[in-house]
Amino acid sequence: MSDYTDTLNRILARSLNTAVPIRTASSMSSDPAVTIGIATVKIVTEEQIQALAFGPLNGRPTLILRINPIGRDVTDLAPFATFLDQVARRAIAAEGELRVWVPHAETIEALDILGHRYWRNQNAPTAIQRMGVICRNIAHEATFPGQQVVADARALLQEHAVTGLAPVEEGHLGAMLAWFDPTVRDPLSEARDRIRLPASGILVNTPDQPMDDRVDRLRKDLKSATGRRRTRLISEIEDILRWGILREWNLVVEARRAFLTLGLSVTGLDQLASDSKERMASALQNGHFPARRPDMLAQWLGQMETGVEKAEFAALEADPIVREEARRVGAVVQGVVTAVRQRRPRFKPCTIEVDSVQGTIRLRSDDKVRIAGSRVTGIVRAFQPLAGGGTRISVEIKDGVRQVGLLSVGARFDILKEPYGFVNYRAMKHVRDRQPWAFFGTAAPALAPGPSRGISAIRVAAGVRRP
Repeated sequence: MSDYTDTLNRILARSLNTAVPIRTASSMSSDPAVTIGIATVKIVTEEQIQALAFGPLNGRPTLILRINPIGRDVTDLAPFATFLDQVARRAIAAEGELRVWVPHAETIEALDILGHRYWRNQNAPTAIQRMGVICRNIAHEATFPGQQVVADARALLQEHAVTGLAPVEEGHLGAMLAWFDPTVRDPLSEARDRIRLPASGILVNTPDQPMDDRVDRLRKDLKSATGRRRTRLISEIEDILRWGILREWNLVVEARRAFLTLGLSVTGLDQLASDSKERMASALQNGHFPARRPDMLAQWLGQMETGVEKAEFAALEADPIVREEARRVGAVVQGVVTAVRQRRPRFKPCTIEVDSVQGTIRLRSDDKVRIAGSRVTGIVRAFQPLAGGGTRISVEIKDGVRQVGLLSVGARFDILKEPYGFVNYRAMKHVRDRQPWAFFGTAAPALAPGPSRGISAIRVAAGVRRP
């Protein structure tokens, strides 16, 4: 979205006192049967989770309030470990179908650190190690563009709607939610009030509510306390942690409700959901294996690039608003069919000429394209400038030659570039087996000395180039 359009939408939201949707299609598919929520509160200086809330989003969560989160005793995490193992079993039975709602990216980071701390910790119980593996699987899946497992509530609302706040203020989930609540008459004032208290997975620590400092002092006093005083200190710590974690839990529940209230279409996400299911099914059954070898890192990079292309294509095909923005920069081409060359109706070969008045076109010869909202695909074969301005594009139709309505003179549509969407696993396996020095060597191979032939590298390359 351009800065100009973004500003206009924010002015509109402020005048209407409500959030304004900027998308008609969702980037996240409908919640599957296995859908859970997780919220965390961490110690800022130690990166240790001191409170957890988890469970189904339509009921009361299970809470874990850790009196000594930096200690070696991890038995207090057993309920969370059991819960995650049960969820993983259900997801495996559903062929990897899983949805984890979190309030913001800080929760994903906290889960990743928790997983990293215990997934290979030989001193931890087996259940806790399994918990670490699942946490790492969830956090790893969240790194893939277009993934359909981890629903970051704050990011989803920012992606699909704008409020009357400045962009930097929308980093506070609670402030954003004031614009989605119809009972709030003045969302601007309410949002500014809410911003005073952080919503990023940590305890509030303001002059009037120094909860983080208070818990720190209580834990220090607890070390030497006994009897009733010890019980009272533990109770006060738990009360503060309970308030903090329930606040985080309520944020994710309210944000999910606000997102669903937008009523966005969920079409066009089948391929992304299938990719996520496949990755999660494998990860939950086989464990987490970080990519460290060069060939595995190359595969991971390829999956990332593929995810970006598929996610962008799904958004373009399903959302007219996104297509309109893409047309302005030439990523999507709108045109009218001016000629159809087809020897036999409804059969190949078939080539169409599409005239477009767009000033910017980012398509290139031999690009694979698709007509938006259809199964008609083709290959761009030629471009020709038009005398009165514009461009004529020649497209050889490969699939969908029976779509007479689209493949007829006068038909108007958008042309999208199809995602490449391919990771060459066979080539990476070959690289692994061959162990070439360029990938696996620590130093370049030594070349035997010999007399120079006096031929430049450019001439050598020209000699072996195919005509």
